[in-house]
Amino acid sequence: MRLPVFFLFAILIFSQIQAQEKIVHGVIIIDLNDASPEGIYITNSRTKFTTITDLTGSFSLRAEAGDSLLIQSTFYESRRFYLTENLMKKDFLNIHLNIQPIALDEAVIMPKLTGFLDIDAANYKPGKDPIADLYKELGVNPDASKLRDSSDFTMWKDVSPFHLNVDKLYEVFSGDLRRRQNLYAFEGRETKILHIREYFGDEYFMNELQIPQEKIREFVYFSYETTKIPTFYANGNFLNIMKELSNMAPVYLSRLNAWQHNN
Repeated sequence: MRLPVFFLFAILIFSQIQAQEKIVHGVIIIDLNDASPEGIYITNSRTKFTTITDLTGSFSLRAEAGDSLLIQSTFYESRRFYLTENLMKKDFLNIHLNIQPIALDEAVIMPKLTGFLDIDAANYKPGKDPIADLYKELGVNPDASKLRDSSDFTMWKDVSPFHLNVDKLYEVFSGDLRRRQNLYAFEGRETKILHIREYFGDEYFMNELQIPQEKIREFVYFSYETTKIPTFYANGNFLNIMKELSNMAPVYLSRLNAWQHNN
């Protein structure tokens, strides 16, 4: 007699649970044009039941108020959606997802090297720079920046019977043009020096060239101003820049030690 009572009790509990549950209908909306909402997994965290969205992003699964839906996909951010009493009263649910950001590891692109700096620098061909080729394939201009007019005052260009560049004429007489040209030249040089430092990294200067960290910027500036580094930089030839830095390190350290000894 006890067994039928147990089954009856179990059936009553199951019926009560079923009465609280309902089939929830909804659609996943991707907050990006032309993004497909198909194939997104939606799991009821309580029942562990999982369904997958169709081509339109629509889905249906059984749930009740208080349940949470875990929404997962390879290309979109995972999200947990909580079903409240008010949401359960709706006939249709709209759930928004964002694109999943993909973090790529830093890639260092260099030509095949022999390990001998003189040979590698001599064999290096800037015209076959893999980084430049990569930029070209991606359609990216690495030198693109805001245009800044620092051109010299030119007769017939800035002054003609049909045209007068008043701003440029004023800058010539006030000295603003020359000051701006000097400023842009300084900023451009500082940008290149910083780029060279970041390209090789402080560890290279400190460990390989024995340059104190607080003197790295000064050393790069010294090498930039006294060698062919500006030409090599313009051609993207960092192997020859490395060679010049290696050659100039003893010269710079000798001058630095002499200066420190005298002071």
